Amino acid sequence: LVELLSENFNPHLYSLSKSQVEKVCALRDIVSTYITSKQDPSGSKVSDPKSAVSLIGDKLRYIEHEEVWVAYLNKNNEVIALEMLCSGTLTQVNIGHRDIIAKALSKDATGIILYHNHPSGNIQPSRDDNELTKNLRDACKVMNVRFLDHIIVAGDKYYSYNDEGL
Repeated sequence: LVELLSENFNPHLYSLSKSQVEKVCALRDIVSTYITSKQDPSGSKVSDPKSAVSLIGDKLRYIEHEEVWVAYLNKNNEVIALEMLCSGTLTQVNIGHRDIIAKALSKDATGIILYHNHPSGNIQPSRDDNELTKNLRDACKVMNVRFLDHIIVAGDKYYSYNDEGL
């Protein structure tokens, strides 16, 4: 299933006919839609980094390019929305703290959790990750939005700035 859902799945490597390739692609779309619909976290409560990671589910685990997602929370740490903000390349994604704050304010969110993935499998934050985290933390303070965590996902592992005391 993981290979089927991979964006780099190549059905031609399996000597499939054109009809079978179309069926595999249709099945991939159906399964992806089903998984996404079952993972709607609206109303879920976040109490710690582990519960924050469970919100993102498998959305970031196995994709082969970087994506940035944000969970928008109310004052009780219940999820208002979980959205992908941008998609990047294998090694980087460009997002500014202004875009994140603007979205949070437009949703009347009082808290946010930032997520992104490292397709390389290395969960250690880069210098750019650390800079974004610092800038976003500072901007959130000014705008009175709680910045609860920045979580980096890589396969089945994750790095939580909150867990690291950062």
